[in-house]
Amino acid sequence: MTTPMLSASVVLCAYTDHRWSSIVRAVASVHAQTAPAHEVLLVVDHNPDLAARARTALTGVIVVENTYRTGLSGARNTGFHAATGEVVAFIDDDAAARPDWLERLLVMYRDPTVMGVGGSARPVWPTGFDRPAFLPADNAGTGELDWVVGCTYSGLPTRLATVRNLMGCNMSFRREVLTLTGGFAEGIGRVGSTMLGCEETELCIQLRRHRPQARLLFQPHATVDHQVHPARMSWLYLRRRCWSEGLSKATVARLVGPDIALSTERAYVAQVLPRALLRQVARGLSGHRGGWSGALAIVVAVLWTASGYIIGALSSRTSTTVRTSTDPEAIYVTELDLQHPPGQLRVPDLPGRRYRWAQVLLRDGSRTVDLVRLPVRDGVVDVTGLARPARAGLAEKYGRRAVDLPAVSIVIPTVNRPQALTRCVKSLLSTGYPALEILVVDNRPDATADRRWPDLVSTDTRIRYLSEPRTGASNARNTGLAAARGQYVGFVDDDIEVDPWWLHNLTAELADHEIDCVTSLVLPARLDTSAQRAFEEMKGFGRGVQRRRFGPRLWEQQPRQALTPGRFGPGGCALWRRSTLERLGGFDPLLGPGTFSRAGEDLYLFLQLVREGGSVIYAPDAVAWHDHGDEWPDLRSRVRGYGVGLAAMLVLHVLRRPGDLIPLARTLPGRFSQVVLFNPDRDGQAAAAVGDNLRWGLMFDQLRGLAYGPIALIRSAVRDRRIRVMPTPWVRAR
Repeated sequence: MTTPMLSASVVLCAYTDHRWSSIVRAVASVHAQTAPAHEVLLVVDHNPDLAARARTALTGVIVVENTYRTGLSGARNTGFHAATGEVVAFIDDDAAARPDWLERLLVMYRDPTVMGVGGSARPVWPTGFDRPAFLPADNAGTGELDWVVGCTYSGLPTRLATVRNLMGCNMSFRREVLTLTGGFAEGIGRVGSTMLGCEETELCIQLRRHRPQARLLFQPHATVDHQVHPARMSWLYLRRRCWSEGLSKATVARLVGPDIALSTERAYVAQVLPRALLRQVARGLSGHRGGWSGALAIVVAVLWTASGYIIGALSSRTSTTVRTSTDPEAIYVTELDLQHPPGQLRVPDLPGRRYRWAQVLLRDGSRTVDLVRLPVRDGVVDVTGLARPARAGLAEKYGRRAVDLPAVSIVIPTVNRPQALTRCVKSLLSTGYPALEILVVDNRPDATADRRWPDLVSTDTRIRYLSEPRTGASNARNTGLAAARGQYVGFVDDDIEVDPWWLHNLTAELADHEIDCVTSLVLPARLDTSAQRAFEEMKGFGRGVQRRRFGPRLWEQQPRQALTPGRFGPGGCALWRRSTLERLGGFDPLLGPGTFSRAGEDLYLFLQLVREGGSVIYAPDAVAWHDHGDEWPDLRSRVRGYGVGLAAMLVLHVLRRPGDLIPLARTLPGRFSQVVLFNPDRDGQAAAAVGDNLRWGLMFDQLRGLAYGPIALIRSAVRDRRIRVMPTPWVRAR
């Protein structure tokens, strides 16, 4: 019994009515297929007049207007989201499919491992024109540079074969894998007459990353005839097209890594083009028409493409984004209380963005159950199978009455971020914790400081304003600690918002008198950009949903864990017992934001705590949300700063405890990959977040930071006007 062919939606993308006759011809060719299409969609790229004309003049066609960013990638994404067929096939508006085109594509999908099938494109030269002399062709009539005019070129397989990527004007995919990958990256691809491209290459590579066993087939007999416009038959167009191809390849290499992005191109340049060059030189020597022109065109194509790639690669180092705001891999962040599940967990469609995945924090009242990644279908998160576990949370376990809750002081160091600070303070007030005071410590006060904060401070009597002119978050925290009145003192960075149960769950943990400090589960507030996702995968503050206790004998029993204090949770969102902080001397002013060391002050304090036999609890029931930076420069600067702070912190620790040099030397080599790049609890996941070249770039950033750390510590000490090898005793302000 023959397996029936899958249903197919055919998508054509158009942007100008100057190609109207070509559009009509392309639509007619799809209607004439031996295997009829399930539906034909014409996606019009932000041209209302063309859309209106198409709706009136074309029959049997669903006209859809691009709802994404202007350009071919956005139009294709609109098309595949509107499609209902099991397979989505794409054809250009200036191409005409041969009658058996769709049938030859669909028959390949009878193999369940096949996720995409593409075909060939043959050039149709304008009436009255022959192949230009500068586009050389082999004896079979296929040109090595025909990709310049959007057609199949010599060097591609001549029979059915597995390939790295398909050709944009003639390709098809299972709709499910387009949904899985999020579609075409809109940071690349043609926009009107702008000749950037390679979006289909990036998509195919991402598809194989999501499904390594997937096969992409090139079926050369599934053919479309691609019209070549007269404007493309010039030396100027050749140079412009090759330059744009180099820029596009640099973008793809930045997204997925240069090895796989250029694997096919290396073979093409090393094998196909040299043979073509020798053939054209031989033809030129024998007086053959076009011999020398073809040879020169090959040299020009290589030089212009390579130049475009180099310029694109260099400019990518300062690029502020890897993907656009319509990033198809954007992840919606939300939470769900299993005690009161909604009928539907809907995801908003923002302008230019449709989320395909949601990161959902599952709660059981005040308790954290799990953190899951769920698909989004038609704007609704698929919560099938989620159920409430039968366990009690910590708040219920301790069951403390409001009158028994100890006084808590929360210190928020800030430097000129009023909007973020306001959100942070409001979230703390929303906890409803009765015995709470909030100390806002302005670490860069100026003449207008007294006029800047009254509105915020006057909103609630529990808010107090302090100024600390000495630079550094450590100084600001110590100022807040000295002025705090609470039995417990917490520290929250001003770019964090806490959950309503945050304080109750932290104080419940500190009811155990053996515990000195409790840290939180800090999750990303947004995962809209590639930089935010990369930061979360590599350096995110969360340490999982399992509660952990680091006991008083950690140094004797597991010195490696003690020397990896990042495992304990984020110091920028933690609650301490006041007596412990005073015993340890507070935060060291030589470390932390605002100093040359840039970071490491919280890790150093954790290290001192466990070194002296203290105990830390990582409490995932206490949840907070951190605003990761949107752009890559933010991520790179932060990663470099962490490297500086880590090295400075370790050097300072060894200076004060020389006997710890040996265990430290034994520990670091074995954990080098985590120290340099990866989150200790997410080993190996960073590669999924960014391409190889970006991953190595970030590693280089942190290595630079590590190398600079000791120098930064010296500079901090010089600015502090003393090199303090021994910590100063804590003196509480009175």
